[in-house]
Amino acid sequence: MTTSARLLCLDTSTPTARVAVVDGAGAPLATAEATAERHSQHVLKLVDEVLGAAELRPDGLDALACGAGPGSFTGLRVGLAVVKGLALATGKPLLLASSLEALALDLARASDAPILVPCIDAGKGEVYAFACARDAAGRVTPGGEPWRLLPAALIARLPQLPGAVVGGNGAERHAAAFDAAGVRRVAVAGPTALSIAALALPRLARGESDDLEKAVPAYGRPPDITTPRAKVAKVAKGDR
Repeated sequence: MTTSARLLCLDTSTPTARVAVVDGAGAPLATAEATAERHSQHVLKLVDEVLGAAELRPDGLDALACGAGPGSFTGLRVGLAVVKGLALATGKPLLLASSLEALALDLARASDAPILVPCIDAGKGEVYAFACARDAAGRVTPGGEPWRLLPAALIARLPQLPGAVVGGNGAERHAAAFDAAGVRRVAVAGPTALSIAALALPRLARGESDDLEKAVPAYGRPPDITTPRAKVAKVAKGDR
């Protein structure tokens, strides 16, 4: 992958949408972010901002990368819709990356801990998390399938992960519980667009991409869909 390559990367799994244009080595050419309850009003503006700062048009990109979750349902849908639209319009490849794994890379830059536990708020009093190991060379091994659990349940698992550090907006939301249990917690901004880029670039170098039609967010939980109750018609005697 040459440094002349240009990627648009974003993550919208948390209340902070983070967008960046990077070169083929992952170096940032432009970054922008915004925090809001809903991302639909500003993600395209952030994309326009970083493309303008990098002096690029969408068709000048080589690929688009997006955090696929788990995280906010609405946020993930907005982010993926934006990159899908750009990929469709430009014919550029789309690459999805785990938002938890990206957050683990952010944690690795903020801490020297051997075990990294990225923690994203899952709502309903729960968090998404998994444990990632860092080797002597600094490489971070993905943690497998994400856990969705209560903070107390995550705290109960941590003694089996000596030296672990937790971080992310899930850890911040439930800071009181983690701090009361003596859990080592690091304040870290993420998942960052730069970490999404770090995960996407090796895939792009191998010629990989995700199917535009089949690409969907990894929500981490089933959507809250309630089936309407069947209306029972009360038929009066003699009615047809």
